[in-house]
Amino acid sequence: MAISPDEIKKIKERVTRALKKQDWAKALEAHHDLAKALPKDLRVKLKIGEVLIRLKRQDEAMKTYQEVAEAYSKDQFLIQAVSVYKLMQQIDPAYPGLADKLEDLNRARGIPQTRTIPPAVPPDAEPGLEIEVEVEVSPEAEAAQESLQAAIAAARQARDAKKREPAPGHFPETPLFSQLGAEEFTQVVSKFQVGTIPKNTLVIKEGTKGDSFFIVSHGDVRVFRTHPQSGKKITLAHLKDGAFFGEMAFFLDSVRQASCETAEESVLLRISRPDLEELMDRYPNIRAVMRDFFKQRALDQLFKTMSLFETLEDAEKEVLTEKFEMIVAEPGTALIKEGEEGEYFWLIYAGEVEVSATHEDKGPVKLATVGPGGYVGEISLVMKRPNTADVTASARSVLFRLPRPVFGELLAMNLFMLDELSAVIEERLQSTNQALSPA
Repeated sequence: MAISPDEIKKIKERVTRALKKQDWAKALEAHHDLAKALPKDLRVKLKIGEVLIRLKRQDEAMKTYQEVAEAYSKDQFLIQAVSVYKLMQQIDPAYPGLADKLEDLNRARGIPQTRTIPPAVPPDAEPGLEIEVEVEVSPEAEAAQESLQAAIAAARQARDAKKREPAPGHFPETPLFSQLGAEEFTQVVSKFQVGTIPKNTLVIKEGTKGDSFFIVSHGDVRVFRTHPQSGKKITLAHLKDGAFFGEMAFFLDSVRQASCETAEESVLLRISRPDLEELMDRYPNIRAVMRDFFKQRALDQLFKTMSLFETLEDAEKEVLTEKFEMIVAEPGTALIKEGEEGEYFWLIYAGEVEVSATHEDKGPVKLATVGPGGYVGEISLVMKRPNTADVTASARSVLFRLPRPVFGELLAMNLFMLDELSAVIEERLQSTNQALSPA
């Protein structure tokens, strides 16, 4: 006989009272009743394991955790299964069969195809990012770009195929983990720490340095910013099971742009910068994977927030993510030179660039500063004329550049983008003419 919502509510109230009083015996009894009422909710069973640990009934707790981990594996929830096995490893590293269970997850994940390892990253580069001091242009190589239209058609087919059920015994693709080889996956998992974090706990504080990033195994993490005048917390998002957070400041070695706190009790996986740097030194593919992961997340954010891309479908965004090249430019790096032929369309993700042009009498004149979410280089590419200004990084910046042939094909396929760019170009040219007109 099904239990009514009111009865479930009463059981949850019993759970809350027992936990608040730290009456672990009553908490266990209430959780068992809740598990009977909600037999498919594995988080309840996970909590039973935690309460059993409090009661010093470790053997029972480990069996309960193992049942939960196996259920997550069966249901193809990779991150959740990993987190429970890591929790078991934390409680009892010698528990029999743990290494084999993690290896089973590794095999069921499916091993990705061998990938080409990029050139070695300079030792002073940030994790996952490659610094280019000078922007090299090779039009001949760029002209050989694969047809954008053909690539988008292939991406549509691939996305349709992914909608089908995954192959038996294999997990669906998981961001970050999917591209790691067998040994790399094992080593990364070994470095993750797992913890159960109480509700309303501040995990990341806005304005602090980013030295770790996290994965939500179970729970709800609220992302918010604090209004500078009122002090009010402005909610930006809620992150649920399987979500990543904190990676942007982590990879950029910058301060956090928002705070994150648990909206309910949550199980989080955490990896620190020193641990990840050690792994990237030992396994170059991990560096490549982390770089790609950062690139995809950053471009996804730009695609979602810039009106220029609002009409693009998912397959088009997926292909553009591959076509865009990520550049980290130090202050003073020349990106575009006045009078030369334009080769790239540039998006600014972090940092800022300064736009300047030469006045016949005054010399260099600053025209504008363009920051995150802005773009430069479009005038030469759209109007097929030499660059009208110099563009130089005025702060350490993360940028994405799209080669001229790909950009041209993109505009030919998307009249909305061409219309928006044309309006921006007209405004920028008027501003330039006013700045350079005789006094």
